[in-house]
Amino acid sequence: MYKHIVGLALVLYTGLSCALAQDITTMSWPQIVAQAKQEGQVNWFNWYFQDRFRQQVSSFEAQYGIKVRIPDGDEKSNINKFLASKTEAVGDIDVLSVGGADFRQLTSEKSFLGPLNTLLPDGAKLRYRIEGTDSHGYGVAFWGNQSGIAYDSQRINESALPRTLEQFASFMQQHPNQFGLNVENGGSGPAFIEAVVRAQVPGVDYASGIADASVLERFAPAWRWFNQQKERFIITASNADSITRLSAGEFLLVPAWEDYVAGLQKKNEIPKQIRVYIPDFGMPGGGNIVAIPANAPHKAAALVFIHWLTQASTQSMFNQVFAVVPQNPDASADAALISATERQNSFTWAAKPLGDRIKEQFIEHVVLK
Repeated sequence: MYKHIVGLALVLYTGLSCALAQDITTMSWPQIVAQAKQEGQVNWFNWYFQDRFRQQVSSFEAQYGIKVRIPDGDEKSNINKFLASKTEAVGDIDVLSVGGADFRQLTSEKSFLGPLNTLLPDGAKLRYRIEGTDSHGYGVAFWGNQSGIAYDSQRINESALPRTLEQFASFMQQHPNQFGLNVENGGSGPAFIEAVVRAQVPGVDYASGIADASVLERFAPAWRWFNQQKERFIITASNADSITRLSAGEFLLVPAWEDYVAGLQKKNEIPKQIRVYIPDFGMPGGGNIVAIPANAPHKAAALVFIHWLTQASTQSMFNQVFAVVPQNPDASADAALISATERQNSFTWAAKPLGDRIKEQFIEHVVLK
């Protein structure tokens, strides 16, 4: 009898071990969900809005009984942790968030589980290329953001908003030092800088990322435009500094992120009268993706969590809460701050290293001149 019980236990243990050892890419979705519930936890390394996301994921935790852990840390630290641990048998990261352009430095297919477009139930309709980076299915977009110009609608009428470069120059002449933009500590100011460069120098292949001397020399008209206005605009310390000073009445216009403005309004930290628009010459939009390291400790839970992040209902919720651009085509975008008409002026960021060089050239030829 004892031998029979031991033998049965061994069979059950072996069966469970085989199930857990099964290649997750060969499992059905119900099998993946069942294994995810057994794993019971997912470690999401996301570098922004950690406190707010800890609240938002409660519905996922209630639905699946899987605990979501979101550690503190910035994007660079999370990327460095991933790079340092990717050769380990088992790492700490289940789901890694990165900006679309930053995924390019990580795109080794052996480093990630996937491709996700074949594993997720709605995989075929999701987005795997963002900010000029094609993840080849190993990273999926879950967060869309858009840069624009924020303004106080009680201090400036919509009809008076500058929409062309000529109108921006005229605006700064009429309202000196009431346009502020950051160069460091956030991407909204660099977004405006790139928008001006592209408007002034349209013939460059910005998608290629090529940044040799012959390309950079062509940007002289853009730096000349900025230097002509240099005494009439203010360099701010960060995205947050720009919005704070706009809300305080120091500025009339500042570059800003749509989702950042909406998030502050949700928390009643800035008034609802702050609005965002995209000028006629356009401004860049992009977003963030999530991927599963190949050595993730909870692969099934990570897949189920990414399915939840990217499904239409969650994307609609993110639009309502954060005013982000949904990445699932079935999601609602009713809470967006930027109109659908103006959103047509959005363009993809210049690929790196060119995108980085544009900001560096602005510092060299405008800020330090």
